This record gives sequence, C-alpha cells and structure tokens, in this order.
Amino acid sequence: MKMYFAFKNVLQKLIGASFSISIFFIFIFIYTGFNLFQIHELITTPWIWAVFFGYGLISSFIIDFIGKFLSSFTINKQIVLYILFGYLIFLATLSPIYLLIAGTIGAFFSLLFLFGKEKLKVTKWYSWAAFVVPLISIMMIPFDHTSKQGWDEVHGDNFVEVEYEYFNGEHLVPIHGVQGDQIYFEVDHQFRNGNSYGISVYDKNSENVGMNPRDDDDDVLSVHFEEEAVKYIVVRAIHGHDGQFRVNWWKEGEG
Repeated sequence: MKMYFAFKNVLQKLIGASFSISIFFIFIFIYTGFNLFQIHELITTPWIWAVFFGYGLISSFIIDFIGKFLSSFTINKQIVLYILFGYLIFLATLSPIYLLIAGTIGAFFSLLFLFGKEKLKVTKWYSWAAFVVPLISIMMIPFDHTSKQGWDEVHGDNFVEVEYEYFNGEHLVPIHGVQGDQIYFEVDHQFRNGNSYGISVYDKNSENVGMNPRDDDDDVLSVHFEEEAVKYIVVRAIHGHDGQFRVNWWKEGEG
C-alpha cells in the first residue's frame, strides 16, 4: 500500500510539472508566432527540462518533507512555500532587480505546478492531457526546422556567399583545422527585414564552442583547434527576407 501511495504521489508531481511546462511552452509558442525554429531551440535547451522536472520535483518533495513538521499543512502554507521555492532558484545568480523579475516568473510557474498537482488527479482521464505538449515537444527534437527559400549559394576556397528570398533558422559553414590552428573569420549579413540572431560556432556534435574577437577588430572572430577537426560557423536569421551574407575565413598569418 505504501508503494502505491508513493507511486501515486510521484505521478501527481509529474502531472504538476507537465502542466506547468505546458503553459510555459504554449506561451512561448504564441510569443514567437509559432516559429518552429525558435521553439526547437527552446525545447532542446536542457536546463528548461531540468528546471521543471528536476528542480520542480525536488522542491515539491522538500515542501512535503517540511509539511511533516507543521501542525497543519494547509493549502495556504503550501502556496507560500511554492512561491518561496520559485524565487529560491534565482537567489544566488541574479541582482535584486532581476531576482524580482525572474523570481516572480518562477513563483508563477511554481504555483502552476502546485495547481496541476492538486487539481489534475491521477484518477481523472483528462489529467493525462498535461503530458500532450511535453510529448509533442520531445517528438520535435530530432527534426531540423530551418526554412530556406530562393537560396543561392556560392562556395570558394575560403568563403561562402549566399543570397536568399527567405531564411528562418541557421546555416552551417564547415571549416577544417588541424591541431594548433587559429582560424579567423568574419560574417557580413544583410537583409531587407527580419531579425538576425548573429553567429556562433558548433563542433561536430552541434555543441557551441568558444570564439574570440580579434584585438584590433571586434568584427573578426577566431576559433582555436586543439586537434584536427571540422567545426561549423553558424549563421542565423529569424524571418529574414531578401537577404545575403558572406562568410570569409583564414588561418593565422594569412589574413
């Protein structure tokens, strides 16, 4: 019997976490105008899942433990504790003004966790709808949601030049280096309207790697190769229209 109640308690908390992250994702979906690329960037961010399903569940168990030492663990006392834990996660990392803003948002979603946990009972079929948005989000992760139209790409030995009618997402330009190489690069990106997300560098696993501005020119960046590898200069745009960009790269001493 104890095993059953413990399992049910975990399920209730999972429903609370799923309900809370569902509201968060739906808000972001609407805010981005259902831009699948931006949504994909969000749902592939590990800390988002860690906050809701890691910190959220751990906090809920801690709150339950605290409740055992209170004479009566009313819903009002739970609300206070959930609000407190919503702020607590930001306590050590933010200045007071950002703590107030981020903590208030954290407290709001913490209360959504509590609402989902208390009101969406495991025994009610409709409660399982809380898992729909997280599951759909997980199914989106393996797919590339970049959109390109009217794409004209020209390659050279040390440059790539692109003209496009529409670009939403990211384009990867591979560069090869051997151990000890310091490769410099610059990106000139222009478009009629839209929002550029700038540039970054990926390794072969699509993980961000470090890049540094050159001392005499902030527009020139560099990436260091600790071993022979292919890395990728990443150019991004959000709803870019009638644009073009050129990526140039060279080794140290050649520019």
